[in-house]
Amino acid sequence: MLTQLTQDLVNFVYPPLCIACKSLKNDASEDFCATCDESLATLAAGLACPKCAAPMPDGSACPFCHGNGIYPFEQIVALGPFREPLRKMVHEMKYHHRWPLAEALADRMLELPRIAKLLDQTELLIPTPLHWSRHIRRGYNQANSLAHRLGRYRKDLAVIPAIVRLKRTSAQTTVRSRADRAANLRFAFALLRTGEIIGKRIVLVDDVLTTGSTLKAAASAIKDAAPASISAIVLAVADPRRRDFQAV
Repeated sequence: MLTQLTQDLVNFVYPPLCIACKSLKNDASEDFCATCDESLATLAAGLACPKCAAPMPDGSACPFCHGNGIYPFEQIVALGPFREPLRKMVHEMKYHHRWPLAEALADRMLELPRIAKLLDQTELLIPTPLHWSRHIRRGYNQANSLAHRLGRYRKDLAVIPAIVRLKRTSAQTTVRSRADRAANLRFAFALLRTGEIIGKRIVLVDDVLTTGSTLKAAASAIKDAAPASISAIVLAVADPRRRDFQAV
């Protein structure tokens, strides 16, 4: 009874708020309110291509990668498409110092069988790094927070800073065309730790996949160390044509 009274007092003084929308939630032990929880579940439950993670119609081949995936990745998996409320959560996480959102969303990712299955086959997680100047301004690297939280899935699943970002490129969101995005990131990454990667099954971790230019540039640096395979886990997949994956 004393424990319950104490908890009731704490909830009165510090009402339990949803980590995403800041509204009151019924269960103080959960990260999200019922509305955000249901919305995330809906996004995560949508059918997605097992190769590129783009949403796809039931009973048909992926209209975006046509089953070929994104070179050089063996597979890419995501929490869901870049739609609300996930879009706002990612924005808050990246630009408003809401780093606990990264951990809460990573926990949600670990509940998905497709992500758990990939992690079962993974030996090393590598977060996509920020340039040091952007890291200082933002205060943390969201990909690093995601990777370390995902790394809790298994005790022997290591997270290592195997690559470094050399160029302070323009933000990819400001670069429109696929070709310009790729050029923006040419030679942007360098490999730091070769010996730990040779022959290992690697998974790159990032927040949003749009054209894949950032992930491909990071993978290009990792390929020099001859890993057994490279896959990727991202929070969200965005349509590079800005059509929300409509009208293929």
